Amino acid sequence: MNALSIDLFTIVSSIVLLLLSIASALLNPFFRFSKKRYDKYTGEDQGSATPSVSIILTPLDDISQLKKNLPAFLSQTFPTSYQVVIVIEQGDHDTESLVANIVNETRNEDAQADVYITYIPKTYRYVSKKKLAMTLGVKAAKYDWVLFTELSCRPASAQWLTLMARHCAQGNNLVIGYTAYDRATPSFRRFERMYESHYLMRATAKGMPFRTNGYNLLMRKEDFMEQDGFLGNLHLMRGEYDFLVNKYARKNCAALEISPDAWVVEDAPTDKTFLNRHLYLLASGSCLNRRAWQQLLFIMDHSGLHLSNLLCAIAAIYAAFRANWPLLGAAAVAFLIGATIRGLLARRALKDFEESIAPLKALFFEHTLAFRRLQYKLRYLMADKNDFTTHKL
Repeated sequence: MNALSIDLFTIVSSIVLLLLSIASALLNPFFRFSKKRYDKYTGEDQGSATPSVSIILTPLDDISQLKKNLPAFLSQTFPTSYQVVIVIEQGDHDTESLVANIVNETRNEDAQADVYITYIPKTYRYVSKKKLAMTLGVKAAKYDWVLFTELSCRPASAQWLTLMARHCAQGNNLVIGYTAYDRATPSFRRFERMYESHYLMRATAKGMPFRTNGYNLLMRKEDFMEQDGFLGNLHLMRGEYDFLVNKYARKNCAALEISPDAWVVEDAPTDKTFLNRHLYLLASGSCLNRRAWQQLLFIMDHSGLHLSNLLCAIAAIYAAFRANWPLLGAAAVAFLIGATIRGLLARRALKDFEESIAPLKALFFEHTLAFRRLQYKLRYLMADKNDFTTHKL
């Protein structure tokens, strides 16, 4: 057969490769969710006046961020009064003194926040220190809307609280904001969070949130107290934000706030902190409802990605051995088309969320995500499960 002749097998194989590459490129969270397409979720609230809010902060493990990030929480431009509840360990006089100094310095700059400090008792059982601190913070809150965040984060602007609180109407019981890593964080970690966020933002925009991978969550104190807070997750050490969204979400009652001024920016996590987040998520996964669909989406997306690449590679090798140059060209074109579509979608998402990552680098990161998840899973399987629970055996 003439190497340049095109038989039926070559035509069919080429069409299949091209269609599969295009279809697999569109099996992509960056295609399903576009920030601009969902701008209506960050539009002006149509309700009444902005309600007062209590911000809950729990600096238990590392107080080094207090001096760096607390002033930004205390100096928000907010149309009404707001409260900052800081939960510390009983007898921690150093932290209490540091908070008092920061509050005094910030008050000289016309801060509007009412600061309240409450304490974790020295003895407690069968609940993690973090969940206990968050619960005590809610109980101490004097307003019905409470905003959970971390002192490892800082608001992206002085309008952060106003933008989050503008959704506290129209029947909403949750407002979920975006959390970005700061620029000092390795680019893979920034990409992974943004990529995962697209799955979660789409679920919220569709009307039923699954969980959140950030620390920017506004909810009603009344809901938390009436439904017993973390009941259903008390035996686990972490997973607070995931569980709150998963438990308290109601159909079409959650708002998504992703305008850049409403973000919180998290300091670069240590390697241990970054790994532990993935392990704690695996430990708490069984407590989350609606998990199967989210897992299926990821499996479908990455099966399509790797199957398409594999078939293009097999077709190229076969064509090279058989000197079938039309098929070899089709395999190369199919691969390039798929990569181009993915690159354009990644570029759009990177621009929307202000990430300075090259699209080619993002493409490489995307191809490694499934293997990274497998690595986290293996680390979890080898870990001591007592490390993830408050009920030690």
